[in-house]
Amino acid sequence: MKKSVEKARHPFLSWLQILIITGMVIALALAVEPHSQSQAGAPRAAQEKNLAALVEAEEVRGQQLRITLTYVSSDDYVADYARNEGGMILPGEKRVVPMPHPLPLAPTPMPTPIPALSVPTSPWQAWWMLFFDAPPPGR
Repeated sequence: MKKSVEKARHPFLSWLQILIITGMVIALALAVEPHSQSQAGAPRAAQEKNLAALVEAEEVRGQQLRITLTYVSSDDYVADYARNEGGMILPGEKRVVPMPHPLPLAPTPMPTPIPALSVPTSPWQAWWMLFFDAPPPGR
């Protein structure tokens, strides 16, 4: 009976061991957390670079569009469009429309006559000519 009483007195882990294990778990969690946060920032840096490149490309495109808008708003564009696309001319000018010369028609070539093939007299001779493309052998 004394042995069962002694086992009840001694717990599996002492309070000191529980405190040490808890402290180690907390220290490990704190050590791993900053590393995971630094790893989480890597994709953000790549996304930031991609977005910066996209913003720069759109700024260049916007500048090109502003230049195009300036040209389209000018009188030079209107005159150029009227002459090239609209078919308009200035007073005193004459429109010249080039006309292609008609080409002389070549005479239609006559097809060469095909010699008449001898008509087979029996069905087997017709089949022979279809399969072998040659007249049947003589009997």
